[in-house]
Amino acid sequence: MTDSSPNEIAPIIGRAQGLFLSEQTAQQAVSALAAAAKDAIPHALGAGVSLIEGHQPTSVGATDALVLEADNLQYELRNGPCLSAWSEGIATYVEDTETDQHWPLWSASAAKTGIRSCFSVPLQAGPQGIGAMKIYAAAPDAFTVQDQKVLAHLARSAAVLLGHIQGSDTPQRISDTFKETLRIRDLIATARGVIMERHGIEEDEAFNYLLSEAGNKGVSLHGFAKSVLRADTRKDTPTEA
Repeated sequence: MTDSSPNEIAPIIGRAQGLFLSEQTAQQAVSALAAAAKDAIPHALGAGVSLIEGHQPTSVGATDALVLEADNLQYELRNGPCLSAWSEGIATYVEDTETDQHWPLWSASAAKTGIRSCFSVPLQAGPQGIGAMKIYAAAPDAFTVQDQKVLAHLARSAAVLLGHIQGSDTPQRISDTFKETLRIRDLIATARGVIMERHGIEEDEAFNYLLSEAGNKGVSLHGFAKSVLRADTRKDTPTEA
């Protein structure tokens, strides 16, 4: 396994940072960041960010349905590498979920989904931990030292942005941000259900379809999801005689 070239990674990091300056919501920003992480790290099966408000974790910016599944396992069990990265403020690396003893319940469940390794980096806004960024892989010990440095670099950029969003206004602004994140997540889930019914496909296939079509059309995932729901509404509306 060879390290990624810094010359190849730099433009991707720059692209992500440029998007941060232009995007208006936390959801859009972390989606861009997660996509950049997956692009920059060749063996990454998926990437995403967990944000924690109080002690309530929420997955945002997930590049794949498998990321959400692995995250939700941590939230249900109340432990796992991403939650530990956030709570302890240190990076965590699960080299192989089939042999890991740090988070045995989560690792055993993650292994059944096809995830064999995971690297998580805390998001620190000053002394405050606001979440964690993570990458998952289908192979054991998939991430090189260079890969880990790339994720740490991207996570620092994310923490600056998200820390500003969380610290620049009142607690109501923070609450509204998370409400919007949850609204977008529900919108995407509804659109996924429409695609499953329309094409007779499974949940993962439907989510990948949404991701692929959004990328092809050059729009955000939730933007494409809205167009799917609008089209579905028009289809169900009776026409006048």
